[in-house]
Amino acid sequence: IALPPMAWALESLGQPPTWLLVLATPVALLFGYRWLQRRLAAMDEASARAEAAALSTKLQKNPKTFTKDELLAYNGMDRRKPLLLALKGRVIDVSAGADFYGPGGPYGIFAGKDASKGFAMMSLKEEDAHSDLTGVDDDHLKILDDWYSKLTGKYPTVGHVA
Repeated sequence: IALPPMAWALESLGQPPTWLLVLATPVALLFGYRWLQRRLAAMDEASARAEAAALSTKLQKNPKTFTKDELLAYNGMDRRKPLLLALKGRVIDVSAGADFYGPGGPYGIFAGKDASKGFAMMSLKEEDAHSDLTGVDDDHLKILDDWYSKLTGKYPTVGHVA
C-alpha cells in the first residue's frame, strides 16, 4: 500500500522520544502558568476598577470631608480607590483622567492632594503641590480659577478638604 508522503513521514516517527517529552512538559506548564497569571491579574484589575467606581459613586452621592492624610490615600497607588485631587478645597474624582493624574502621569504629583498652588503657578514641582496660596499674585489666581472651572466642570465632585 502506497502511503501519501506526509502520512509516511508521521508513521516513521513512531512514539516521540523521551527527551522531547521531558523538554516539552515543563515548557507547556510554564506557558500555562503564565497564562493563568495574566488571567488572574486581569480579573483582579477589573475587580479593583469596579470597587473604585462603586466608591466614587458613593462619594458623589454623599460627599465627604477629607483630611490631608485621608486624601493622600486616593493618589492612585491603591487601584481599589478612585483617583482624587483637590483644587481650592474641592475634591474631585479624576479617575477618568488617570493617564494624566495617575502614577507616572504628567500631573501625577497632584493626585491625592489639594494642589491649588501647583495649578495656579502652572508648576509641576513637588514643592508646589499644596493648597497654600500665600504670596500668589492675582494673575496666577486667575489661572487657578480657570483650572478650577475646567476641572470641576469635567470631573465629579466627591467632597472637600477640611
